[in-house]
Amino acid sequence: MRWQVPLGPPVTGLPAGLQVSPVAVGEVAVFAHGGVSAQAGDVLYGLRLADGHRLWSRATSQPIAGMWRWRHLVAVLTAGSGQQHSVLTGLEASTGRTRWTLPMDGGAFSQTADGGLVMTVDRDGVSELEVVDLSSGRVRWTRPVDSDTVPPVPPVAVRGGAVLFVGGADGDPDGSLTSYDDRTGQVRWTEALKPASYTQPPLQVSAGLVYLAADLPAGGQTAGQPAQSEWVLLGISATDGRVRWRYNPPGSLDVYASGLMSVITSAYPAGRSLDELDPAAGRVRWHVVSPDQAMATTPAGIVVTAPGPESGPAAGTYQIGVRHTLTGRIRWTVELNEPLAAEPGQTYEAPPALPVFQAGRLLVAPTASPDDTELLAALRISNGHRAWQVTLPGPVEAPLSSARGGMLVYAGG
Repeated sequence: MRWQVPLGPPVTGLPAGLQVSPVAVGEVAVFAHGGVSAQAGDVLYGLRLADGHRLWSRATSQPIAGMWRWRHLVAVLTAGSGQQHSVLTGLEASTGRTRWTLPMDGGAFSQTADGGLVMTVDRDGVSELEVVDLSSGRVRWTRPVDSDTVPPVPPVAVRGGAVLFVGGADGDPDGSLTSYDDRTGQVRWTEALKPASYTQPPLQVSAGLVYLAADLPAGGQTAGQPAQSEWVLLGISATDGRVRWRYNPPGSLDVYASGLMSVITSAYPAGRSLDELDPAAGRVRWHVVSPDQAMATTPAGIVVTAPGPESGPAAGTYQIGVRHTLTGRIRWTVELNEPLAAEPGQTYEAPPALPVFQAGRLLVAPTASPDDTELLAALRISNGHRAWQVTLPGPVEAPLSSARGGMLVYAGG
């Protein structure tokens, strides 16, 4: 541990879920301390990355809902409540000085490669897709969109200067997938599709392909019968919008994992039925029944986690492991103590996502000692052997983030 700096007393009574991840901007680490609540704001801290020395701090009147870095700036979103609007503020990372502010009512954010922040906004009941330049706080462009998909589908910024958006509403009942130029907002192409609103995540991009679960007309319709539809997973070219392949699984469709590689087709008492797809061709590589959830794809394989049993000697644990990408074979698994185990007589509720972090050839994950001391452990991706562990002052409160030559960890007291 290079340094450890207290940011204030522990915040109590927060809703479940991880907080805003810290960011490293040049030689400065920016942390947001507090909680997402309508009653109180948060505090921003700018710490020198080399030794943790506090360079500046500033309080906000509203809770912090997101942070994005661009060159020497950090853009901070404070969440509005009641009559207060949300505000996006550009700050000098080295001093905390305000460079620009932008009142807004937006959500579902994504950052472009050239410093644009993509979002959906609502103005007087009209939904718009908008890109804000993080250097100046000026709006590059806005386009009216239909965004009544449930749950809301965030726009996706694609390398190559594109913004992808899925929309569907009463005026556009079948929905569409549209690619916009991220500098001008000009439509590059559009594909008439009805997105599968219940899939998570509903839209991803990897290796030049867009992966989208959609509701399409089923083949073999009988004359005089109502039209039937089926949920399918599509591989769409990010360049021209052409559908390269479609995958129609047996049973229900529930997609997860980065790049939409893994598909849950059905559930069993022993776990879930998983199909692993070749993302370039949409063909099934392998099939397993397992409680695993894919967290990341690495050169060594697919990182998976699984909850431990609810009772017995192994209660309060979880497993982390790596599956072979091409065969599905488990290369190794390690059992770790759950860092958020409940006190006796209390009900344990797992966090929405364990903050597993890849650092080169290591996987870093929260765990605990048998006496419930909070720990951070690094496992070798190649074999699962523990490379190191450190003691933390409390549970990990936000996803780990990379910094120059290391990582930033926000742990509660």
